Amino acid sequence: MVPNDARVRHYDELDYDAKGHFPSVVEHGERLIDRETADQFNDGEFVRYTGYFRVLLA
Repeated sequence: MVPNDARVRHYDELDYDAKGHFPSVVEHGERLIDRETADQFNDGEFVRYTGYFRVLLA
């Protein structure tokens, strides 16, 4: 469930590099992305793709 105060972006709103990596993270469980791409996300935000996915940066 997505909290009411959560930041939510649609997949189409992502930058080019983020769009390129996001499907493989969701569909193939890829865990590591380069720092430049990771910087395009905010820790704890949700991305609407085929469902809602929470972004957790480590």
